[in-house]
Amino acid sequence: MSVYRITFVDSIRTWGGAEVWVLETVAALRAAGIEADIVAQPGSELESRARRADIPCAGIPIRFDAAPWTLAKLIRHFRRRGTTAVWANLTKDLKAAALAGRLAGVPVILGSRESDFPLKGKFYYEWYFNRLATGLLVNSEATRRTALDSAPWLDPARIHLLYKGIDTARFTPAGQPTGAPVVGFVGQLIRRKGLADLMAAWEKIDASGRPHRPTLRLAGEGYLAADLAAWRETLIHPECVEIAGFVEDIVSFLQGLTLLVMPSLAEGFGLAAAEASSCAIPVVATDASSLPEIVVHGETGLLVPARNPDLLAAAMVRLIDDPALCHRLGQAGRTRILTRFTRAATLRRLLELTGGSADLIPEEPTS
Repeated sequence: MSVYRITFVDSIRTWGGAEVWVLETVAALRAAGIEADIVAQPGSELESRARRADIPCAGIPIRFDAAPWTLAKLIRHFRRRGTTAVWANLTKDLKAAALAGRLAGVPVILGSRESDFPLKGKFYYEWYFNRLATGLLVNSEATRRTALDSAPWLDPARIHLLYKGIDTARFTPAGQPTGAPVVGFVGQLIRRKGLADLMAAWEKIDASGRPHRPTLRLAGEGYLAADLAAWRETLIHPECVEIAGFVEDIVSFLQGLTLLVMPSLAEGFGLAAAEASSCAIPVVATDASSLPEIVVHGETGLLVPARNPDLLAAAMVRLIDDPALCHRLGQAGRTRILTRFTRAATLRRLLELTGGSADLIPEEPTS
């Protein structure tokens, strides 16, 4: 294909891992001379950040009803941009973008499953996923399994794995941390992230009377923020829990950690785990969803069963008490990201799946 232009459609209003990936991926493609743009929900954080970054972004409202005026706007946008490939985030994004893309003559239309959740049993989904879309992207093998288990009508040959690559030139190690240990959490402050288990595990650490008390530092926003603040005041050492809220400079945040904890009940890709590993920070995570694909137990971090605060606390304490183990796991994590989860590898794979030329993206160094 002599002309290649890809449009990313993401109607989420809030700022999460998928939106971070969309914005950074489009920026990286454009830096490589590839035409890429975004369709976002008007007034969303993604639209605002895209405009500030001077990335082409159309604010088109996408709702569950796939209204005719939405389709008309998408068709006009795809034709005006000369779009040859569409990436659609949510199912409602795919419903609107797939039909509009077909009517606009877009040859490649890919839906994306960003979380390890079952597909709903809507009778018309087969038409959207198997007929209108040309394929489905999954961000982990766990997500692939869940999609196939929940929707046996999906054609396995049309499901393609696309891991979320990390910018390893940005997420870099900053040397071994000094001072008291710092345990970090990065993510939305919601139940799915396992915060109830983290709080229960931290209470055990807080009450253990350790000579060098560790700090728990949480980065993120969500409906549990007030609950976390109230819980902190019940601790023996509330000063050792820092609720940072939204953190813009996530690299510096990660570089200041002794370890990252991800007590998730379910995940999509587990972006924070990969970013921490790229910074040579070991990860304590649950064995939920895709996390075992990123964190290798005993090699780049420690895995524990979900919903088990006792084992979660024990794993954190093991790393807090053993700086040499932390260093070894962190270095191995950096190596794993460099060999399996680089942004260049993701971009090349994305171009291959959407009709572009992977040769436009140079390989990243592996050291």
